[in-house]
Amino acid sequence: MVRTLLHALIAILLCSAAVAQSMRDTSSQLPELGEVDASPYSAKQEYQLGRMWLRMFRTQVKTLGDPQLQSYVESLLYTLAANSELKQRDLETVVVDNSTINAFAVPGGVIGVHTGLFLFSDNEAQFAGVLAHEIAHLSQRHFSRSIDKAREASIPSMAGMLAGIILAATTGSDAGIAAIAASQAAALENQLRFSRQHEQEADRVGMETLARANMDPNGIPSMFENMNANLRFARAKPPEFLLTHPLTENRISDSKNRARNYPRQVYTDNLNFQLMKMRATVHHTEKMESLLQRWKDEQGANGEARRYGIVLALTEMERWQEASDQLDDLIDDDPQRIAYILARADILLGQKAYDPAIDLLRSALALNPDNYPLSFHLADALEQAQRFRQADDVLTALSSRRQNDPKIWYRLAEVRGLAGNILGVHLARAEYFILTAQLERAASQLHYAHKQSGSNQILQGKITERLRDIDELKKQLKEFQGR
Repeated sequence: MVRTLLHALIAILLCSAAVAQSMRDTSSQLPELGEVDASPYSAKQEYQLGRMWLRMFRTQVKTLGDPQLQSYVESLLYTLAANSELKQRDLETVVVDNSTINAFAVPGGVIGVHTGLFLFSDNEAQFAGVLAHEIAHLSQRHFSRSIDKAREASIPSMAGMLAGIILAATTGSDAGIAAIAASQAAALENQLRFSRQHEQEADRVGMETLARANMDPNGIPSMFENMNANLRFARAKPPEFLLTHPLTENRISDSKNRARNYPRQVYTDNLNFQLMKMRATVHHTEKMESLLQRWKDEQGANGEARRYGIVLALTEMERWQEASDQLDDLIDDDPQRIAYILARADILLGQKAYDPAIDLLRSALALNPDNYPLSFHLADALEQAQRFRQADDVLTALSSRRQNDPKIWYRLAEVRGLAGNILGVHLARAEYFILTAQLERAASQLHYAHKQSGSNQILQGKITERLRDIDELKKQLKEFQGR
C-alpha cells in the first residue's frame, strides 16, 4: 500500500512539474528562484496536492482522537500562523498517535504533529518552535522551490520524503529511515546543500514568528538540544524529525546566536501546554501505576500540571473517587479551566452520573459557545445516557463547523445509527469516506442515501452534487496517479 502511495506521490509531483514547465515556457517574466514568490506552482496546486496527500495519509496512519490535544495544537498553530509570513492560512492539522519526536509540513497547508513531540518538549516555546519551523517551510515555499532547483533529481526525492513520513508515522521503525535515506541518496549534492539552506532559513523565520507571537525565541535552540540529547541516547536511531531535518552542531550554534539577538525578557510558560503534555504522557504510558506513584512522589515545578496528571491516571484506572478528590483543589483554584471541567465530566460519566455530567458540560458551553472539546464530550455524555437524538443534534452542529474532521463524521454515523436515523448514517459515512480517500465507498453511501431520501428533492439535489464532487476527486486521483 505504501509503495502504491509512493508511486502516486511521484505522479502528483511529475504532473505538477509538467504544468509548471509549461508555465515557464510561456512566460519570461517569472522572478528569480531565490525569491519566495518564485515558486512555479500555484497555491491552488499546492492545496490540491496537500489535501489529496492528507486523505491518503489518513488511510495509513493512526491519528489521535483526543479533542483537547487536537484543539490545543490547532489554537497554537493559528496563533503562530497569524504572526508568520504565511499568506495562505487555511491550515489542516493532523495529530499522529506516535510517541516519536516528529512534526512535518506538506504543501497546501497540512501540518502534522506526533504526540511524542509533547513528551520531549519541556515547555510551550520548545513545542511551538518546532511548529513555527514547519510553518516557515510553508511560508517560504520550500517544497516547490526544491523541485524547481533540481527537477529530475528532486521529484522522486520529495515523493520519497512524503512516503517516508507515512512509513515513520505508521511503524516508527527503520522502514521510515530506509525510505528517506534512499530518497536522499538519490538526490544531487547541490540539492542537499539547498536543503540545508532551507533548514537554516526555516530556523530563522520560525524564530521571528515566535518573537512576534510573544514566545521565547530560545525555544528553537533549546529544543534542538533536547533532540541532540535524545540522539546521543538513542545511538542507533535518531528522532524521526531529524531524518527530514538534519541537525548539526553548526545549526545548533547558529540558532543560539540568532536567539541572543532578541531582547531579553521573562517568558511565562503556558499551563495549557503542560496539561496537554500530561495527557500525552498518560496516553502513552504502559505502566500506569508506576507513573502515578512517580507523580505523587515528585516535588517542585509544574505542581498544578502534575496534579492534573494524577487525576488523569486515576481516571484511566477507574479509581473515580480518588480522582475526584484530587481534582477538587484544581477546580476550586481555577473553576473555568476547560481541561478541569472535562476531567470532572469524565469522572461523573465513569460513576454513571450522566445527568450531572451533561449539566456541567452544557453550563460550560454556555460560557464557551461552540467549543470543540466541550461539544464532543457533551455528545459522548448524551450517547452514554442513551439520549441518541440529542447527541445527533450536537454532533450535526459540530460537523457543520468542522467539516474536514473525519473523527466527527465517524462518531456521527455511529450515533445516528443508534438514533435510528438511517438516512443520516449514510450521509455521515459518505463524508468520513471522502476524508479518508475511500471514494468508491463514499459514492455507495450516497446512493443508499438517495434511495432513503423519498420525495425530498432538495436533499436529492445536494446528494447529486456531492456525487459530482466525488467524481471530480476520482478524476484528480487518476490524473495524479498517471492512469
